[in-house]
Amino acid sequence: MKGEFIATRLAAAGQTLLGNPGELRFAPTWLYSLLPGHGPVADHRPWMNFRVIKWLESTLKPGMRVFEYGSGGSTLFLAERVAHVVSIEHDEGFHAFMTKRLQHEAAPNCTYLLSPPKPMESGGVPPYGCDSFSSDWPTQRSMSFEAYVRTIDDYPDGSFDLVTVDGRARPSCAMRALPKIKEGGWLLVDNMERSRYAIIRNLLAPHQSLDFFGVVPYEIRPQRTTVWRIAAH
Repeated sequence: MKGEFIATRLAAAGQTLLGNPGELRFAPTWLYSLLPGHGPVADHRPWMNFRVIKWLESTLKPGMRVFEYGSGGSTLFLAERVAHVVSIEHDEGFHAFMTKRLQHEAAPNCTYLLSPPKPMESGGVPPYGCDSFSSDWPTQRSMSFEAYVRTIDDYPDGSFDLVTVDGRARPSCAMRALPKIKEGGWLLVDNMERSRYAIIRNLLAPHQSLDFFGVVPYEIRPQRTTVWRIAAH
């Protein structure tokens, strides 16, 4: 059964490459990532497409400070390349797992925080958007991520060279992150192929953007990540 599962995954990957021939240069690493025993944390790799990973590798510098919504392999990847990473996680179990992993990897330049969601006050679920502090994740639509989103408020404006948004309540995270990014710094939002994130693109319309679309390690379907260069506030 295990062999059949691997064969099925690799066959599906082959179909993806046929439809996206520009991704052939990533094929060896991508196909290898689909085999058992691999994952973002084990491989110290962001769970984002290879094109934006290449961009991160060329853009990150040792003196940079990064804030990250949503932790994982990206946390280890960033900590290996910049001066300091602040990472906020909403899931208590995953936070406990990553805390041990960061201790094992000896990552003293990472401030790792936990902020679980809380049930929304009575009055109904607000419309999903930049001001709602809500998630469109099916099991969490009645939960408030306000404290999670506002974690970045504890830092002065212009504190970070890069903010990555790859967790919950992404429109709210993107909005709260803007003043905390240095002029000329970057805001990265993953999975921008999802229609519900169009409000993020509208929010950031005044800023120059780079789109990265392509195959993703550990996944079959290509996905999109967008990065914005933040101009003067």
